[in-house]
Amino acid sequence: MNLFGGNSTAAPSLTESIFGSSSSTTDDNPSNNNNLFGDKSIPQQPPRSESRKRKRPRTRNTVPDKETPKQTLHRRQAQSQQSTLDHFTISTQDYQHNGGDDELFADIRSLMKHHGVVILRNALSEQDVTTITAIADDTQRHICNALVAKKIPYNSSVADEETFVYKELAVRCKGRMDVRYDYDENVTTAATTYLPSSLIELVESCAASILHGAEPPSLVYSGWIFSHPGSADQPWHTDGSPLFGNNGINESLPSYAINIFVGLHDADELLVLGPTEFVVGSHQMNPEVVMDTMIDTAVPAVIGKGDLLLYDYRVCHRGTANLSSVLSDLPPPPSQSSTASGAVDKNVGETSGSGKGVVRKVLYQMYARPWFKEHLNFGEKSLFDD
Repeated sequence: MNLFGGNSTAAPSLTESIFGSSSSTTDDNPSNNNNLFGDKSIPQQPPRSESRKRKRPRTRNTVPDKETPKQTLHRRQAQSQQSTLDHFTISTQDYQHNGGDDELFADIRSLMKHHGVVILRNALSEQDVTTITAIADDTQRHICNALVAKKIPYNSSVADEETFVYKELAVRCKGRMDVRYDYDENVTTAATTYLPSSLIELVESCAASILHGAEPPSLVYSGWIFSHPGSADQPWHTDGSPLFGNNGINESLPSYAINIFVGLHDADELLVLGPTEFVVGSHQMNPEVVMDTMIDTAVPAVIGKGDLLLYDYRVCHRGTANLSSVLSDLPPPPSQSSTASGAVDKNVGETSGSGKGVVRKVLYQMYARPWFKEHLNFGEKSLFDD
């Protein structure tokens, strides 16, 4: 008998042979579910579509009515006040009693199942946030200095139509940089190389509660998103293609991969720097229908320092533009700091070339069931090769 109490040997259907009994999609209690991603009597083989490289997920560019930056900010502020956000937002402070952890993770699992997005307030201490931010700043400085040395524009009009990838990073949208964090000395030179153990323990517990099964979930990627001043809105997208194509099966499946963001900015500041927007509940919908008809229902997931944002891999979402170079609602950027070698770095907290604005920094971690294989488009050549 596995974690879900299932040991049936009846011949399963296609979805049951991978995801368990159909009853598993309607019961939040793991003990009542048979074989849900966990019965060892059923071979845990990845779906056939995962045995080959995944197709690029569909994206949708939207062209809204022209807004001024202040109008965009006001829209974000209004959307962030919607009661919709309350439906999937909880705080660790509400679970500080005996048995609170079990209740917390049960609620996270239930909210993820029904909404595909969870905001966990007050998840990390101020010291943890300071430690993570220091690593982020050092990583950004190290990467941006290497790009400048190679005369590679990463946030300018030249880069509007350009993308580039290296082993350590990828730029797939203007001003938005995805940097891998593999404890690689090439990527970060910070004295504090490792993330706080309290963070690792928390995100692992969150992932295990959502991706519960006979085997623990795997950490697929850990990395940083740096959204520079002047960055563009991302196209609407899901993080991967459906496992079985658009045939109605995928919407009924339990979560098989999630992303976890760590908040490193105050909530008010994030509204300027560009929050991530989500079509809540779209993990249970056909992604093509969502992108065709439901983008207008999206809400910004505004998180503060020390908050966690968790979302299902299938949820339709996008990162939004960083407005800090054209708005005066933020404090001035940090003063120039020196790198370990003594060279002055002009990129931390500033946009390339314009000299103003603040970079949004996000630590993300992706967890998945052990059979799931992700294929992100990073390059083979190192940025630090001559």
